[in-house]
Amino acid sequence: MIRKEAPERRYAILAEGWFANRHAKTAHGLIRYGKDEVVCVIDSTLAGERVLDVLPELGRDAPIVGTLEEALSFSPTSILVGLAPAGGRLPEEWMETLRAAADAGLEIVSGLHQRLAPEFPGGVVWDVREPPEGIPLFSGEGFEVGPKVALTVGTDSAIGKMTATLEIERTAREEGLSPGFVPTGQTGVVIAGWGLCVDAVVADFIAGASEQLVLEAAKASPDLILVEGQGSLGHPAYSGVTLGLMHGSCPDCLILCSADPSEEVFRGVPRPSPARVARLYEEVAFLIKPAPVVAVSLNTKGLDEGAAASLIAAVADETGLPTADPFRGSAAPILEAVLGAPKSRAVGL
Repeated sequence: MIRKEAPERRYAILAEGWFANRHAKTAHGLIRYGKDEVVCVIDSTLAGERVLDVLPELGRDAPIVGTLEEALSFSPTSILVGLAPAGGRLPEEWMETLRAAADAGLEIVSGLHQRLAPEFPGGVVWDVREPPEGIPLFSGEGFEVGPKVALTVGTDSAIGKMTATLEIERTAREEGLSPGFVPTGQTGVVIAGWGLCVDAVVADFIAGASEQLVLEAAKASPDLILVEGQGSLGHPAYSGVTLGLMHGSCPDCLILCSADPSEEVFRGVPRPSPARVARLYEEVAFLIKPAPVVAVSLNTKGLDEGAAASLIAAVADETGLPTADPFRGSAAPILEAVLGAPKSRAVGL
């Protein structure tokens, strides 16, 4: 989907055995940022507790139950698959729960690469990753978008690009602005109720899909357009999606998302310094349209307050850019840098 009239949903989230794990990011994202109500979470290993007891940082509460039958007592309209398991396919016991939910009249919502609609003939299924038909090639219309466009990029995948984007959006609203959030991945689409998973689009059309998303967001005349980043130029599995999104969304500026640079990443290779990665992103963006990195969003989860503050100060000193952990602290320094960045023009225009 790109945008269509979305019903109001009351979600039960299926996260059996995984709710407290960071890989349940779809569940966590919907609870913290979603506009729809979450009536309960299904995880028998935590049954009887509440979301605020287990993950208080999510900021919203809901009971945790052990069975679908208990979940149905809260009158959900939809059941969300709360994570993507290794291999991309759900275990049979989860499928049994979803079949029972469909029999009870619930909508099935899933962001998996595995399409669930064929498994539930006659049921109501929202396969979030199913791209719409007729996505065009990149046209260049995105170069003419009026509002400033900012895109999050990362030193690695799964480093907090969606979180950073949504925290900046939240801060902008608190400051009286009207930002537009562009969802480009399954969790962002579920949260916003519209969007498109660019990693599910045929490669030649990733830039065109990204451009269409920005054009759609611009229709509401926002003060600022914030595009959720995907993957990383530094990750061989996802760099193609990152590049298509970078060029297709036509950003005016970039926000670099990073974590502790000393952590090892893919195949034990140390992560390059944020300053070096920032330069690489700027050089790649410049091939189509200049887009400077104007701030760094750091993911300091796992660090104590002192270590987090030291890392933020070190990265700010190294890059010369405003640096903050918007989840742990405030996104205000990042937003200020974005608002201060000028609009840019495409190469040759």
